[in-house]
Amino acid sequence: MEPEAEAVGTSAPRRSNRRPIAILAPEVAERIAAGEVIDRPAAVVRELLDNALDAGATTIVIELRGGGLELIRVSDDGEGIPPEEVALAFQHHATSKITTLDDLRALRTLGFRGEALPSIAAVADVELLTRAAGYEIGTLVILRGGRIAQRLAQARQCGTTVSVRHLFRSVPARLKLITDRRRESLLVGQVVRRYALARPSVRFSLLLDGRLSFQSRGSGRIEGAVADVYGPAVAEGLLPIPVVTVGRAAIYGVVSGRAVTRPTRDHLMLVVNGRPVAVRGLLAALEEAYRPRLPRGRHPIAVLVLNVPPAEIDPNVHPAKAEIRLAREAEIAAALAAAVRAVLDQVPLHPSDDARLALEPTQYRLPLSFHRVAEGRETGCLGPGEAEKPGAFLQRLRILGQVHASLILAESDDGLLLIDQHRAHERIIAERLRRDRDRGEQQVQTLLEPVVLELKPHQGVLLDQRRSELEALGLDCQRLGGRYFLLRTVPAAPGPASLLPHLQALLEEALVAEEDWKDRLEAAIACRAAVRRGQRLEMGQMETLVRDLGETSAPAVCPHGSPLILRLSRGFLSRQFGW
Repeated sequence: MEPEAEAVGTSAPRRSNRRPIAILAPEVAERIAAGEVIDRPAAVVRELLDNALDAGATTIVIELRGGGLELIRVSDDGEGIPPEEVALAFQHHATSKITTLDDLRALRTLGFRGEALPSIAAVADVELLTRAAGYEIGTLVILRGGRIAQRLAQARQCGTTVSVRHLFRSVPARLKLITDRRRESLLVGQVVRRYALARPSVRFSLLLDGRLSFQSRGSGRIEGAVADVYGPAVAEGLLPIPVVTVGRAAIYGVVSGRAVTRPTRDHLMLVVNGRPVAVRGLLAALEEAYRPRLPRGRHPIAVLVLNVPPAEIDPNVHPAKAEIRLAREAEIAAALAAAVRAVLDQVPLHPSDDARLALEPTQYRLPLSFHRVAEGRETGCLGPGEAEKPGAFLQRLRILGQVHASLILAESDDGLLLIDQHRAHERIIAERLRRDRDRGEQQVQTLLEPVVLELKPHQGVLLDQRRSELEALGLDCQRLGGRYFLLRTVPAAPGPASLLPHLQALLEEALVAEEDWKDRLEAAIACRAAVRRGQRLEMGQMETLVRDLGETSAPAVCPHGSPLILRLSRGFLSRQFGW
């Protein structure tokens, strides 16, 4: 009975691996808190930019080395930090942005938690050099392991420079997760560009491994910031959204037309009270306004600015302050969508200015439908082995008229073509000159009064070497003495323009140390002799020009290699109008 009694009686407590609840050591708590705020180099840059902007900086320089793992340095011309407050800046929950709960409800700064600097110092070596207005000398503090290791007086202009070195060296687990330093640099570039769009009055510069990667001008206008980030071609095509008010909130900005799109939503930018953030309801409303107008999988470019009373937003809903909540989000979203639709409905659809619709220099055979015509598959008029010239399709165009006295508008069975009259005539003249040169039939014009030209010494040497070839091309030029030469004949201008005003430039074109100098000379003659842009042409002149262009060997480009035909195919027109 004893064993049985032992079985039902009280037994010794079972061993457990559970640890008792205890307060974390300060250094462990700091690392955990830092991981919530600082997860990669881009987060360091974001926090430091917030501090610089809150300090009133108008110029900010960001330097990165090794993707930010070796060095992140942010310098600004803001107000700086008084020397008696420098040490306090690296203590948790120490901030100059708020003091009471009411301040949090009326927040107008980007930073407010007092966690940025101590979190960065917990995972990196940090140096801070700052000088506040009214102080003759700056203060330099060097932190190791989150603690101030050294403090010095050092000269600096008003402002602050924060240098972050060896990021995550003390956190190997985090460091192992960052394997692509180039990607980290790209993410930092995205952060800086977003801030440049959010604060167009501030000049931003980004240097990656000693090379200037991005710079904004601080123009003060959204359009100027967009030009800095996306280029002037995109900026010129943006559509302004006029100010829309909802209660005490106001929203405005710029959006792209239907022709300028991107494959991701990364280019939808929302700035609320100066803070680049995401408000899902507003971004969804923006895309809903575009939805019937854009192909599936395409998204617009947009920079929208919302100014709203601070009491109507909650900025403290995301560790990185990347999202906020709005008290009247639904109303603002509806007003935004209506404003975007109104703007899009008033603007005619057109291809973007940076779209490449012209036939390229290598497209001498031109579009596929023209191949079929040339091969006789649509007309049935060609025998086996026969082939039309590359520009034979031009003979079948219907000339409709002239656009801006510079372009010939023509219609084909496959769409519309715009032909640059000047470049087309250049191509025709250049090929005639080359054909005459090959046949030895160059037409020459004798000048009524020989022209005296002054050449550089090396040009005179080349002229003596090429005199016989120049004479064959129609340029009879004799040395007078020294650097002066007498020009007696020039090639007969095969166009309406006279070559007399351009003799010096033409001769210099013939005296370049290039093997293709003859082709360059003929191209220069063709350019100066061709019909000009802005010149009105009769219907018969346009028909002759297009017909002669069709006889050339390269009807898609001028002698300099620039495209001269813009083709809008039937399929392109169908897609644009939704036929």
